[in-house]
Amino acid sequence: MTNKIFSAIVIQLFMAVSFTVSAAEMPDANIRGDVVRDAEDSQSDEEQTAAASNESAPEGTKAWLPSAEEYDWIQLTSNEWLKGKINGMYKDSLEFDSDKLDLLEIDWGDVKVLRSSRVSDVNIEGIGATSGMLEVMEGRIRISNDYEDKTYDRSSLISFAPAGKKERDLWSVKATLSFDAKKGNTDQLDYTGKLNMKRRSSTTRFLLDYIGNISKTNSGDGNLVETINNHRLNASYDYYKTRYFFYTPAYVEYYRDPFSNIDSKITLATGLGYTLIDDGDTELSLSGGPAYVKTKYISVAAGEDNDESSPGLWFKTNYDTELTKTIDFIAKYNMQYSNKETGGYTHHIILTINSEITGALDFDTSFIWDRTAHPTQAADGTTPFPDDYRITLGISYTY
Repeated sequence: MTNKIFSAIVIQLFMAVSFTVSAAEMPDANIRGDVVRDAEDSQSDEEQTAAASNESAPEGTKAWLPSAEEYDWIQLTSNEWLKGKINGMYKDSLEFDSDKLDLLEIDWGDVKVLRSSRVSDVNIEGIGATSGMLEVMEGRIRISNDYEDKTYDRSSLISFAPAGKKERDLWSVKATLSFDAKKGNTDQLDYTGKLNMKRRSSTTRFLLDYIGNISKTNSGDGNLVETINNHRLNASYDYYKTRYFFYTPAYVEYYRDPFSNIDSKITLATGLGYTLIDDGDTELSLSGGPAYVKTKYISVAAGEDNDESSPGLWFKTNYDTELTKTIDFIAKYNMQYSNKETGGYTHHIILTINSEITGALDFDTSFIWDRTAHPTQAADGTTPFPDDYRITLGISYTY
């Protein structure tokens, strides 16, 4: 028994000495324990923060969400990310410039997330124009600036464009030239030129359309004589109050056709408009209102006035649809109604099919129909035909 007690005492003394030596060799053990615990707590905090950030991010972006500091970013519904520069969104089509993919036209419905690095001018339905840093995700849009930070439903977004955008970036221009030459039994030259210009901002739209036709035919003595020489120019300025409703403070049209006895016809008008369809592939809009019409004739019968003016009405419809990825169909119908002396009912119809040759060049086929219900008799007793028809084939360039 005595030996057992002695052995137990020796073992206890040995353990006490070992603990003392270990403590002497590691005087900062408690500090190290505190550091380990702090690191574990810090890691736990970081994991919780990351988890919270991922939970607040939209589905498909939990792994990574880019910081919009130097570039604009968009995520497609396929969860692919694109980095570059946003030129703007209009008619449910986003224009995006990528260094690698060049200029892209992307359906707005295919954009899931958008983060812009620049201040944008934004048009919100029911609110109007505003500006700020723009972010779109989870069916909402967020606009923040120095004095407010607001969130709206994504469906209320009509259009937007980066603030301070260069003026030339607001314009699109399309020029078309048609040329037809005949030689032999019939010598004839036909020219048709068309110019379409459009300026778009977040709330306004300016449209300008020009078409001119010139035709020369051999008179029999070897000289070419003009048989057609008409020109039509119209322009309108539209302000969008909502996504679909707009008003037109100013509409003007100039028309000249000496072979129809019209030296000049000027229309000044104002009106309202509505976009019936605007889904990125198809657009159909209607507009119209009161007008003032003034017509000057080349010559008139004895006792008649060369100048006639009248109040009237105008109506315009534009229809543009994408039949395939390379073929577009465009229909434009412009109508005016005034008194008989200024021409009565008149219309200008253009039906066009554009077939893409390259990115900027299209093959243009157009049918043109101009009608004046009451043409004015000239001094020599001749009366122009009320209808003019023309089919043109040409090449168009779009900028």
